[in-house]
Amino acid sequence: MLRITHLTQVRAGIRSSTLRQQTKTRDAAAYAKLSNIRWAGHVMRLNSNRWTRAVSDWIPWNVKHTTGRH
Repeated sequence: MLRITHLTQVRAGIRSSTLRQQTKTRDAAAYAKLSNIRWAGHVMRLNSNRWTRAVSDWIPWNVKHTTGRH
């Protein structure tokens, strides 16, 4: 990593994308989204009688869900 503060970055006019290219790091949001998609594809290809697939597809019948985020 480059040892640069946000204030120095703003004053110098350096973009975050430029810093990522120089340090050869990935964008955290893009990486998280990609890994989530990878995991979903992995679970989708699993056999339907495996524990991981069963838990992912399971909808509890005796619990009332509230609207919105939990």
